[in-house]
Amino acid sequence: MRGIVLLLGGRVFEGIFEDSSRFNRVIESIKEVHGRGMSLAIVTGGSEIARKYIEAVRNTGGSKYMQDYAGILVTRLHALLTISALGDLAYPKVVESYEEAALAASTSRIPVSGGIHPGYSTDAVAAIIAERLGYDTLVKMTGVDGIYEEDPRKNPGARRIEELSYDSLEKLVMGKSYDPGRYELLDITSIKILRRSSIKTIILSADEPMALIDLLEGKRVGSSVR
Repeated sequence: MRGIVLLLGGRVFEGIFEDSSRFNRVIESIKEVHGRGMSLAIVTGGSEIARKYIEAVRNTGGSKYMQDYAGILVTRLHALLTISALGDLAYPKVVESYEEAALAASTSRIPVSGGIHPGYSTDAVAAIIAERLGYDTLVKMTGVDGIYEEDPRKNPGARRIEELSYDSLEKLVMGKSYDPGRYELLDITSIKILRRSSIKTIILSADEPMALIDLLEGKRVGSSVR
């Protein structure tokens, strides 16, 4: 691997005010990966906190742009939290542009970004940062341990797909909601970017963050998209 963009989905930050143990385990896995010499960049998602703010903006008559911007601000708070937890390993401010991500990476510290532009999910942000930095792998840590034919939270018998193409993934996500805060798996924009630059994507569970280490050791984990 030339480098990994790690997309921390909302699951990483879920319930963090009551119990930070999941977040802390994710941070420890990131430190372990960095300690093995892997180049990293991080993009943080929004969790239920972002969805609540988006709903509040919607209920007060805010536009889709304003709803997206509310979500971006929450993702940047999560980025700030991640920077704080990583200490000197991280670039000391939240990255707010793709060029700033490149500048941060040039300092040998980990760039940490939330959302950047309204209309673009953090999936798309992570894909563009991977493209800008020349990294060949995107790892998304989310609420499930891979890509399933159906939502495993609704159908426990759903089959996990261990490997698929971007064309197949695009067919799976077609018709999903792309309202602010409602992106599923990877959105269409991110799929197009990842496919054009031949960036491999791995979907892992945020509840099993040490799978990151298994990935570095060449073990088959989660679902991979090529």
